[in-house]
Amino acid sequence: MDNKRKKSKVKRNRPLFLIVLVILLYVSWILISQRIKLQELTKQEEELQKKVEQLKEEEQRLAEERELLNDPKYIERVARERLKMVKPNEIIYIDHEKAKFQE
Repeated sequence: MDNKRKKSKVKRNRPLFLIVLVILLYVSWILISQRIKLQELTKQEEELQKKVEQLKEEEQRLAEERELLNDPKYIERVARERLKMVKPNEIIYIDHEKAKFQE
């Protein structure tokens, strides 16, 4: 008689056990997927923070260069170096040995 009661209890509890198991598996799956998503978002946030820092540095550099654009000496240096401009009646000497090392 005792054996039959135990078996009947087990049979009655089996659906409940399966439901609890399915719920636990579902919750576990949700938690794991959320953890993965959180890691991805954290990594993305770090990358964006690095990019923000780089852009701030670039902005600072450009602000400094903008200030230099009002300086006549800077304008002359840029004209000579980048645009290869010369003053009237100025003669340019090119050192071919030095030019080879710069290439």
